[in-house]
Amino acid sequence: MNYFLNERMEEIREFITITSPRKREVLLQNNTMWDMLCSCMDMIEDMEYALESYLAEDPENAKTGRKYLLIFGALQALYVQQDAVKNLHKALNIPYTMDPSIKEIREIRNDAAGHPTNRRNKEFIFINRSFLGVHEFRFMKLNPTEEVESFNSEDIDINVPDLIATQRNIFGEVLNNVIEVLKKEEMEHRKKFTDKKLAGVFSGTTYPFEKIFDAVLSTNSSRVRRVNYHVNQILECVEKFKDGLRKRGEPDDNITDTYENLEYVLQHIKAYFDKDNKTHIEKKDVYIFTCFARQQVDALEDIANEIDERYSVENNSKVNPDHSPFETL
Repeated sequence: MNYFLNERMEEIREFITITSPRKREVLLQNNTMWDMLCSCMDMIEDMEYALESYLAEDPENAKTGRKYLLIFGALQALYVQQDAVKNLHKALNIPYTMDPSIKEIREIRNDAAGHPTNRRNKEFIFINRSFLGVHEFRFMKLNPTEEVESFNSEDIDINVPDLIATQRNIFGEVLNNVIEVLKKEEMEHRKKFTDKKLAGVFSGTTYPFEKIFDAVLSTNSSRVRRVNYHVNQILECVEKFKDGLRKRGEPDDNITDTYENLEYVLQHIKAYFDKDNKTHIEKKDVYIFTCFARQQVDALEDIANEIDERYSVENNSKVNPDHSPFETL
């Protein structure tokens, strides 16, 4: 079984979903292009399964009708795969030029199984049943001339496995190029932030948390009065983190609950020290809320460290377009 192109599709999927979640976030901003991309990836793979099944077909036992279905099905699978590769480039906004050999395969499909009874309003196709097999066939092209009962004819022998091999080889290189373009784009993006550590914004939370804990455990009025200020310091650090994610194009939809939980407990801590009747918590609750807030900030800092690691010089080299696809990932 040869699923060479499917291996390339898996590399593209892995890149978008794991290596570069930022790229996935960008693509998801346009539902039409995202749906096109998903459809294209599936169709490239699905047609590989269809073509591999066709190649495994026993040529000795197929009846005439089955031969037609197999030939037409294989040509259509090649055609659908060609459209999928072209539209994959469109969805990813990568330029695409169709190889002349792919155009030739496309024309064979159109001649033999697409529009044989009236091709370009001047050609008419006949499949020679005497030369019809499972993997090869012959068709005749008729071109009427201006003279009555006169025409030009051309016999064309087609070996479908050869067409499949040609298309696979070309699309293997084409999809390799897609991977290289994605890697190069990601590398250039990461370079912009290599020296800008996202986790650094949370260094500004250590002192405020210390002072909030002091206020919880102390009756010193000056410390109590400054809790509001320290809570705001923590929230400002979180906003800087959010801003850093936005500038990098990194998704944060999976940590919105962390944001909300953190803000909830911090606002209640503020309300307690402000003697605000909007909170129901008591002194012991404030300590627990502060511990929880510290945990939520630590969780955000862990995420920031993971992103910084991905943007580091060492990991940036892992998407070097000079290497073969994903050899270091």
